[in-house]
Amino acid sequence: MLHPGNRKVLSYVREHQDDVILCVFNVSRVAQPVELELSPWRGRVPVEMMGRSAFPPIGEHPYLLTLPAYGFFWFRLSLDAEPPQWHTERMPAEDLPVLVLFDGWNSFFRARVVPWRMGMAEKTRAQFERELMPQFMLRQRWYAAKSEPLSRSNLTAHAMLEARGSQWLLGLFDTEGSSEAARYFVPLAIAFEDVDEERTRTLLPIAVAKVRQQATMGVLADAMGDVSFCRALIDAIGGRRQLAAEGGNIRCIPSAAFGEVVGDALQGPLDLQRLTTSSNSVSLLGERLFLKCYRHVRAGISPEVEMGRFLTDVVHYRNCVPVAGSVEFESSDGQVWCLALLQALVVNQGDAWNLAVAQLSRLLELRSGLDDVAPEDLSAMAERLQILARRIAELHVALAKSTGIAEFEPEPITAGDLTTWSAAVREEFTCTFTLLRQRSAGLSAPLATLATHVDSLQERLLARIDRVARTAPRGLKTRLHGDLHLQQILVAQDDFLIIDFEGEPQRTMAERRAKHSALRDVAGMLRSFDYARHTALHQTAQGGVELEQLAPLARQWEQRMRQAFVHTYCETVVAAGLYADAADFKEARALLNMFELEKALYELRYELDNRPDWVAVPLSGIAALGEMTDGQSAN
Repeated sequence: MLHPGNRKVLSYVREHQDDVILCVFNVSRVAQPVELELSPWRGRVPVEMMGRSAFPPIGEHPYLLTLPAYGFFWFRLSLDAEPPQWHTERMPAEDLPVLVLFDGWNSFFRARVVPWRMGMAEKTRAQFERELMPQFMLRQRWYAAKSEPLSRSNLTAHAMLEARGSQWLLGLFDTEGSSEAARYFVPLAIAFEDVDEERTRTLLPIAVAKVRQQATMGVLADAMGDVSFCRALIDAIGGRRQLAAEGGNIRCIPSAAFGEVVGDALQGPLDLQRLTTSSNSVSLLGERLFLKCYRHVRAGISPEVEMGRFLTDVVHYRNCVPVAGSVEFESSDGQVWCLALLQALVVNQGDAWNLAVAQLSRLLELRSGLDDVAPEDLSAMAERLQILARRIAELHVALAKSTGIAEFEPEPITAGDLTTWSAAVREEFTCTFTLLRQRSAGLSAPLATLATHVDSLQERLLARIDRVARTAPRGLKTRLHGDLHLQQILVAQDDFLIIDFEGEPQRTMAERRAKHSALRDVAGMLRSFDYARHTALHQTAQGGVELEQLAPLARQWEQRMRQAFVHTYCETVVAAGLYADAADFKEARALLNMFELEKALYELRYELDNRPDWVAVPLSGIAALGEMTDGQSAN
């Protein structure tokens, strides 16, 4: 039991191993606020269990909720869910540590100060790397290893960016203490109250520490929240500046579209609309520019930058966000780390995921209790997804153009490719089913029954994988998106824009840049429809009985969307000559089905490790693929 000060609110926590459920009830006939002491679960994200909405993460201070009359919340206190995108992690100013400086940025570097101050510089650097940066990074959403110790963040390489009398440190930090060493890019700003009180106040919520130099107080903060830094970095990109760094140099590189994208944005005031943070940080500037700072950086050419430049500058694909430039660090041994990306800011109405889930939820609410969906109820949604299918097909057609650029030159799929791909999926199949058997004892009874059924389909599923290696190769190997789903699609002016060409985060840079069948992207979209169906169904249904009643309608929606999507995609790629005709594309469906199985296997491993209550979604998808007859498609 929890015992809040407001006695009109009943609250308690239920726990089983790592699963924690928070229940809060307002027993009053009027709205009530409540503060809950939840510090034992600090860092967890409350996920509302009826609508699956994520709330801000739990911190050190009491958690404030407001409940309507007789209202209630059931939260799963999640270790893996992402906080809301609009949430900003703020540390109270009074809790920030204080760093004493004696010569601005030079205070960190013994080689830049007079000999009798070298010891002071070493002490300042040690405090910065051993205390301040680890504490700061552990508070950030973009830091990947929060559950592991972080003993030190070493400033391995850095450069100074200077503009209009200000300086910023572009730092590459190598972590110590976690199970796997990692490198992070953190640009930093220093602002002093006496010089610029407003800027200091703006940077306080994203501060690493307070700083004091003689009698002057200020902050050391994340520069991505400093509009002056953003302006200076964009200006450096446009000017092709190179900044000398320890062990290499930082290059600012404009694309051919820089002038068109940036225009006169730097001529007048440039407002920082919003700083958003997830695995990376994005500053939205004015109504024109989108500056993305990569945080966990890896050596290698960035697929997102490379793809963006190719689509923008070479093949002029219209339904992606134009790339204006990038920033990269090249070490003295020739390795490259991409640090930042500059793109156009596109006004949009959200992503295709929220559109699909919202439309299906409304349909289920309107048709609740009926046995079927009227055709006209689905036609408008299907027409929208046909536009999306056309845009994705046009992307694949653009990537299949012969341009003479070796990294993007299309190649015919060979029998050897089919053998290699099917062998890789077979290996993933074995690993996934081994994990499923290990975890099945912890599943609920319905999920365990479904897992047993899927296990019984192993021979049929393996036969589908093996059949691919025996089919005649058709189609091309090209570059592709690599992580395509509904959340990677923006809805803009009754059309769609494809974003985020980073590829699957768990794959190496080389794997993300490898040429493959574009049908892997199609498989990702089809699996995304399945997740949208389950999400809308659980958001709409108010209990087990209603869930059972609405499930056939939701399944009917998914089948119609899949059919419309695949049909239009086929028409577009056949018209462009990627396949000889519809029959030729149909012969490639065995490959598409295998890629859909590959995606569902990846999803199953992820859900078993992170979200056991979602295991039913990939399990059902795998079962559907296993139950198909030879003449059927995944539709």
